[in-house]
Amino acid sequence: MKKIFVILVSVVGIFSASSCAKQLEVAPPNAIIDEDIVAIMEGTDESKKQLVLSAIASPFVKYFNIWGSPLPGGGLAPMEYCYQGIEHARSLQGNDMIIGESEANTNDLAGTSYYKGTIAMTNNSINSNYAHWFGYAYGINQANLLLTYMTPAAAKNSALAADGRVRGLCIRAYSYMCLMEEYCQPYLSGGKDKLGMSLYTEYNPGQEAVARSSADTTWAFIIRDLKEASSLVSSYTHGFSELEDFDAGVVNFLLARAYILTGKWSEAISACDEIINNGGYSFIANENYGCNPTGEEFNPEDVVFSPVNNAFTALNVNPECILGYIKSSSYNPKDGSNRAGVHNMLNNAFSKEYPGGTQVCIDKRLYDKIAPDDVRKNAWYPQSFLYKWATTKVPAYASMKDGATHGIMDDGKTMDKDDQVSFQDFCKFRYSEVVLMKAEAQAQSGNEAAAKSTLNTLLKARSTGSVVLTCDNYPSMAGLSALQMVQLQWRIEMWGENGREYFNNKRWNIDVNRSGSSNHWNQYSLSWKEMTLPIPLKELENNPLCEQD
Repeated sequence: MKKIFVILVSVVGIFSASSCAKQLEVAPPNAIIDEDIVAIMEGTDESKKQLVLSAIASPFVKYFNIWGSPLPGGGLAPMEYCYQGIEHARSLQGNDMIIGESEANTNDLAGTSYYKGTIAMTNNSINSNYAHWFGYAYGINQANLLLTYMTPAAAKNSALAADGRVRGLCIRAYSYMCLMEEYCQPYLSGGKDKLGMSLYTEYNPGQEAVARSSADTTWAFIIRDLKEASSLVSSYTHGFSELEDFDAGVVNFLLARAYILTGKWSEAISACDEIINNGGYSFIANENYGCNPTGEEFNPEDVVFSPVNNAFTALNVNPECILGYIKSSSYNPKDGSNRAGVHNMLNNAFSKEYPGGTQVCIDKRLYDKIAPDDVRKNAWYPQSFLYKWATTKVPAYASMKDGATHGIMDDGKTMDKDDQVSFQDFCKFRYSEVVLMKAEAQAQSGNEAAAKSTLNTLLKARSTGSVVLTCDNYPSMAGLSALQMVQLQWRIEMWGENGREYFNNKRWNIDVNRSGSSNHWNQYSLSWKEMTLPIPLKELENNPLCEQD
């Protein structure tokens, strides 16, 4: 990992720091890279600390939403050079998402090869594999550079330094966590006794390559980073509900996820409760759950759905968002303009970015399991239709979850042009998943009553009829265990978000099997055991101590 984790980003770090060197009166400018920044952050001049934080630490929020990392050799844009694209590709490889409606659909820009299973992800020499590795390795390297400056001593005596250190710790932990999900067997299904990642704890272009640690050691490292971040986050003013910041919500979300992935159920429950009990979040209102194309107002040919009323395109009406990016954010993906990016572009049935026929749809098998009085039933439209600028029909069961026929202005409250439909906000982590993580941890602990009680809070929020939905009256959950109920509700609630179905399938040992689906036009199968990627060949060549598990 030496060339990836160490050498790769030295120029990036020098550029970031030198940009504020003049204001800090450090000469020569690049000398600010080392001792000077540490001295500033451990010193008493708060104005200089703020300059350093703004130049180096504040932009770290982009490493949850990385876009355009300098991937050698490129890839299939936009699926492989940003996290939103990579996560969408994983959704396309699962059971629950369909792309278009025809074998004739060959648009790889929208991820057809992922959906068809023809992309050789298990070939460790192709860029499609390396792209999944590179972005997270890049984030780890940048985090180590930041942590060089935001030392424990500085964080102890300065809220600004503590803020900066939390950013580095969170990105390093998140990046390693994602690498573990992609490149290692599930911890509870044989992965515990396998290798984890090569752990780099400092930024040093001259350091030696490092062998892979055990999975146990890697997860302990991830959790230790997050626990330190948790202790620091309370030492400065950030509480919860700060969309583009590393607040207590983000830290505890990551902790809960790490605990879920390693089977630490009681710890997962505690991390979830830190978020649930703080009172900063609430469920999305029914009228804001997707664009809800139902009733007489839906004329498919020229319907207008405003992005400002949909919680998945406008964070102003999304009280669940733990970490998100508003359309005007400097941390959003860019193509020469401000755009929330790939997720909205690929999930919006009214998008102009790609040819007709590439809209994503839900597997009818899952759609049929959603209760009639569940508002989420409206997040997919069961009939095909020809929209005014579509060249082919929008397929039946197309997603309206991220649906909007217009873009959103920078104020977040006004519609923009209809040719900018992907210019929207984006939610990365949200409250409903916290509830699902808690319910799973309770079910996995054997406390089925508690798991159902937790799950009932989500079902109540999604009820539209005169009878409140519960685990006991939800039609498709009859006869299921509490864990199976959680698994079903996770598929419904988090459909199309963060590739979650794919990664959950992997850790739950659920195969991809589309046989029997009436609307999957490609019915390939994939065993959960085949979802672990091999370490990229480029990494093995750069690090002679790194071995394939």
